[in-house]
Amino acid sequence: MRDLDLRRLRYFTVLAQTLHFGRAAELLHISQPGLSAEIRRLETQLGLALFTRTPRTALTHEGETLLAEAEAVLTGADRFASASAALASGQAGVVTIGSTAAVLEQGLLGAIARLAEDAPELRVIVEELSSAESSTALREGRIDLACGNAPADGTDVTATRLTAAPFALVVPAQATAALRPVSTATGSSPAPESLSDCADLPFSAFRRSASPRLHDTVRALCAEAGFTPTFTYRTRTWRSALDAVSAGLCVSLTPAPVARARAADDASVRVGRAVESDLRVESWISTRAGETSPLIERVGRAVADAFR
Repeated sequence: MRDLDLRRLRYFTVLAQTLHFGRAAELLHISQPGLSAEIRRLETQLGLALFTRTPRTALTHEGETLLAEAEAVLTGADRFASASAALASGQAGVVTIGSTAAVLEQGLLGAIARLAEDAPELRVIVEELSSAESSTALREGRIDLACGNAPADGTDVTATRLTAAPFALVVPAQATAALRPVSTATGSSPAPESLSDCADLPFSAFRRSASPRLHDTVRALCAEAGFTPTFTYRTRTWRSALDAVSAGLCVSLTPAPVARARAADDASVRVGRAVESDLRVESWISTRAGETSPLIERVGRAVADAFR
């Protein structure tokens, strides 16, 4: 098969979105017969029918399957064009950061915003990934910097700790049905004040597949308090973990800065007594070992300085 024409892939995706040759031709600024001919040429090249024409235009099963692939190819081509344009216009270049939602919320977005003001010649692309996904993407060269709750693993990377914060207990502001296991002899259900009050309560926590370190740290904190937690809400972000607390369904152990910020904006949650432990939630920035790009080093320093 000859190399695919990106122009024909774009014609295919626009027609797939409109399912109308006339409207698609208008959007693409070509004639309707011209669009029809190009789609026929693409189908001939592929050896597949992408559309049925009667009684109305519709994607075939093969067309539906290939649409997502075509969109991915065009997205990659657009990213390539954008990056090359930045370089050709004299901008310093592009840096891609993979980051967990927690690090984004705790200061990374602010650091990137300040970089945009101080160094408009830089273009920073952010991919929200788990710590494990960021570590893999960094080693494979798909991102330039990895920010997560753990350092990227391996001898081929170097890591710098950004922050280390204690955990705080976050509970619903009002007693709810989900908290009834904590009861007194008279049957009342006081809201829990400390972690030791939560032995029989449901917890929201990170799925271990999303963040082994955070998941295991919450388990360890509960073990220090003398019980094994019951995780009924498993999430990928602190925001969704605290949404379950806000709904009155559970309690959560959360980094203290995240807990205080949520309680300040959400009257349905409150921060309980401080968790006494040496265990901390950490934020790290990692890069490939021996990285010599001044641009990547510049962005890494700016992020580290912002967290200090």
